[in-house]
Amino acid sequence: MARRPQAGSSTGSSERGAVLAFALVFLIVLTVIAVGNMETTILEERMAGNLQDYNVAFQASEAALAAAETWLEDQIKLPATSTNGSTMVWSNAGLEPDTDSEPWWNERPATWWTANGRNAAGMPGVAAQPQYVIEELFMSGKGQSLNLGTGDPPNQRVYHRITSRGIGGNQNTQVMLQSTYARPYD
Repeated sequence: MARRPQAGSSTGSSERGAVLAFALVFLIVLTVIAVGNMETTILEERMAGNLQDYNVAFQASEAALAAAETWLEDQIKLPATSTNGSTMVWSNAGLEPDTDSEPWWNERPATWWTANGRNAAGMPGVAAQPQYVIEELFMSGKGQSLNLGTGDPPNQRVYHRITSRGIGGNQNTQVMLQSTYARPYD
């Protein structure tokens, strides 16, 4: 004959206690997973925002390069150079007067760019308008050329280095680009 549990037996209540403890542990595990996922999502959101800000700064810097190249293309005569930025074109010695191995563009703070850079205005969504500096690097003589096979002695060419600085939506996001631009002058 099967025995029945007697009234007041603890078998049913201890099973209910085990289920409650398991449910609490399971909820704690789910909470830890949810918090970890939220932190990952927040980090990814910040990374996406920083990448977008970097892209804005990069585009601003490219716009400044294009503005400087357009300015050089519009010049009929060779632009005058200066060692202090008083003209649109710096002499090479004017920008790099020291003898350390660090390039001048890495040594100049934002205040220098504000005082000496040329603005390429019209860029929306940036903390500061992009700027550029043009420096004269090298002047070739008549007949000297980097071109091969043309047969004609080229006119004198002047090689300019353009350095641009773009700022993103955040003042701390900065991109600097350079290009070398060569052209003959009358």
